[in-house]
Amino acid sequence: MSLQAIASGKGAACLTCKGSCSGFQPHSWRRPVAGTAGSLYHHKQLIRQLPYYDQGWAVELKAMAQFVKSYEESLGVGDAALPGEKCSAKTTTNGTAQPPLSNKSEYRCSGCGQLAAMDRPVVYANRAGYTRLWHPSCFVCCECGEALVDLIYFWKEGVLLCGRHYCQSIRPRCLGCDELIFSEMFHQEANGHFWHKEHFCCWLCGQNLRVQCACDKRQSK
Repeated sequence: MSLQAIASGKGAACLTCKGSCSGFQPHSWRRPVAGTAGSLYHHKQLIRQLPYYDQGWAVELKAMAQFVKSYEESLGVGDAALPGEKCSAKTTTNGTAQPPLSNKSEYRCSGCGQLAAMDRPVVYANRAGYTRLWHPSCFVCCECGEALVDLIYFWKEGVLLCGRHYCQSIRPRCLGCDELIFSEMFHQEANGHFWHKEHFCCWLCGQNLRVQCACDKRQSK
């Protein structure tokens, strides 16, 4: 780094965006730049993709035992490496032997199907096995299409999911409180929304919405 760069407090410009991104572009290292809009977006996505209450397993632990087991078995963190670097792994996630693949001359992204440049980092997901890799920009949740924050992913039925959508594929989520529903007693609307029974109510008087309350009439006056 030159003395001029040090004095101005700036490093080399990103070769991908030339310094024009908001701080959360899918660079290979995927680190949001502190103090930018990208840093705030990173924080919001981390909260949305991994809601803390989806991991509050102390409540109704007996009913949640199978969910917890599935959650832990599907959770992983992506590894950034050059194409072929991770292919020397000796075993896959199911324990079967896997021969080294480091002699391959080309690798394709499991997201877009395009060739991965041999001199640029890609992302590996050990739950998927090291025969698969992704461009950093393709390492996204297959439901919401958002970049997987900090490369935290869930692997289910051959696709990548964020924590929110993985959990919703196992249990319904209440539209009222945004928490997962573990009770078998819940309300489901025709539009596909789910509610805890106690949350399907008028927000003014608490009356269950299966029975019409007087609040609608008061608000219309």
